[in-house]
Amino acid sequence: MGAKAATMLVATLMLGGVAATRLAGQSQYDKYINGADVQKVTGVTGVKLVPKTEEADGDLNFARPDGKIILSVSFYPASAFSSARSSRSGFKSSLKGVGEEAFVGPANGPPLYILAFRKGSYTVVLNTELEDKSSARLPLEQLVAIAKLMASRM
Repeated sequence: MGAKAATMLVATLMLGGVAATRLAGQSQYDKYINGADVQKVTGVTGVKLVPKTEEADGDLNFARPDGKIILSVSFYPASAFSSARSSRSGFKSSLKGVGEEAFVGPANGPPLYILAFRKGSYTVVLNTELEDKSSARLPLEQLVAIAKLMASRM
């Protein structure tokens, strides 16, 4: 995730025992979002799915042609949502219209570069990296559009 608040959100999930039950396997998530979807929503051409790394630590990670990560998507059990929402560093405000419930963060944003939602048996955390201290690589509107698309497929 790269950013401090996103790291704190993941740490909160791990401390809550969620990491031990994290759902495994990248291919099972491809049906919810893929590079073509990300490219269509963002207008960024040449978006590619990249393997997990220190910077790209989601279950699905998408990069621009220059290799810079624009979106990481992590899947957790639905029960993880309450832990994620209670994160003092990750939660900024609730978000309506995405999944069954959702929020954006980090708490000290803008820029806002984390979106988490719960739908069915999943909590999904989307995050984009910061381009600089005042702007995210993807604007919140695009994260919302991606989250809505994913939720519609769940």
